[in-house]
Amino acid sequence: MTRSAFLLTIFYLSTLYHPVKGGEVFADIWIQNGVVIDGLGGPAYKADILIKGDSIYLVGTLTESVVATDTVNAIGKVVTPGFIDPHAHGYPFQTPDFKNFTSMGVTTIALGQDGSSPNTLELTQLFENTDTLKLGPNIAFFIGHGTIRNLSGIKYKKSPSKVEIQKMSHLLADGMAAGAFGLSTGLEYTPGRYSNQFELDELAKVVGQYDGLIMSHMRTENDATMESDLAELFSQGDYANIHVSHMKVVYGKGPERAEEILQLLDQKRGQTSFNVSADVYPYFASYTTIGILFPEYALAPNHYGTERNNRRNDLLKYVREKVNRRNGPVATLFGTEPYTGNTLKQISDEMGIPFEEVLVDHIGPTGASAAYFSMDRDLQYRFLIDSMVMISSDGSPTMHHPRGYGSFAKVIEQFVVKDSLLTLEEAIRKMTALPAQIIGIKNRGILRSGFKADILIFNPDRVHANATYDSPHELATGFDYVIINGKIDKGYGRVLQKEK
Repeated sequence: MTRSAFLLTIFYLSTLYHPVKGGEVFADIWIQNGVVIDGLGGPAYKADILIKGDSIYLVGTLTESVVATDTVNAIGKVVTPGFIDPHAHGYPFQTPDFKNFTSMGVTTIALGQDGSSPNTLELTQLFENTDTLKLGPNIAFFIGHGTIRNLSGIKYKKSPSKVEIQKMSHLLADGMAAGAFGLSTGLEYTPGRYSNQFELDELAKVVGQYDGLIMSHMRTENDATMESDLAELFSQGDYANIHVSHMKVVYGKGPERAEEILQLLDQKRGQTSFNVSADVYPYFASYTTIGILFPEYALAPNHYGTERNNRRNDLLKYVREKVNRRNGPVATLFGTEPYTGNTLKQISDEMGIPFEEVLVDHIGPTGASAAYFSMDRDLQYRFLIDSMVMISSDGSPTMHHPRGYGSFAKVIEQFVVKDSLLTLEEAIRKMTALPAQIIGIKNRGILRSGFKADILIFNPDRVHANATYDSPHELATGFDYVIINGKIDKGYGRVLQKEK
């Protein structure tokens, strides 16, 4: 959707607000005296909200009597839609409550990211089984490109045949028909890194047929290749809605570089009828497998032990140079045992060997995950405040990174309250209506009559992101009420399915 079309949507929805007069109203929850920020980016206003069942019955000024099962006095607080995290990680059958997300106001998460989704052909059954859990937030699923490569038998093949691509396309179509919201790609990881443009475009055509979204972890995220990485995604954008996941520019510097990239996204919007969007998380360290520090020949399907024996000096040189380009070994903070909480430099010093030998001889490309402090603050800030870039966490309940516990709270605490880089209304829009629109989640993300009752009540001045790199699993605080599907009690999240 273009920027002008989005503004027209805002205008239309804004006409739905009106006072209600006459008669007696029955409701399950009556939210009184709150300041409503409806998610559309407009000014906050005073209004009451009535909830019936799982939906919002009314947002407005009440002049008649109300009979409500529960009453919430929101005086001195804002009332907003629940936040939607467009890029999250986790396993519903392990941590169905996803308390890390709900504690920071997230009421819907999108799983199946970076090319990896549940390894099953029976997505309808997966959705049904997941829906039986006492879910904290709602869950929207994406289909992983790497997963369907594996399920189709292509795996690590660099040039699959047309017949093999058709097999992937059928798997993707089945998943989209079952209610998935789109395709995620992880082109920096195996097996997605072995795909070519033709394969990606053919899959994009399938996604486009269902008006779905391609969520792309691009091929390198490096400054030198950003234009070519975007061009690869833009080609897919001729056939489907496209999205840059956790947008960053490794080695890039300054807001001017961010402007150049945002202009490329805007230019593509003018060249296609499909959506072109992006998300960003409010931290300046990434987090992923240590394999991103290794060359392709050291990754699957190649046997690492063999490659190390045959090319050890090459490996040491490659890893040493790459780590040094990424701000050195002090900028790699491990998040998996037995190295959790230590930098690569600390481990190197403790073992008494060069850091490249730690990586090549003792850890290998699959032996750990880490946070990498390789992002430029001013560049990422420019991304974060852009009107067409939404907020994400890229986090999980178990990841050793504060973003999974603090991202949405941090946006309010730091970027709204402390630094005034965003108005509260704009920040809420970037975390509610915008992701709902881009992902294709109907009837959520806006406080309007008839929409689902995913609602937050809080005082912005009391919201705190408590997670740090040293203590990444501290829950956010300050959200007084997190209402999901009309329930104050927890465990009423649902599996969402894209409407056909």
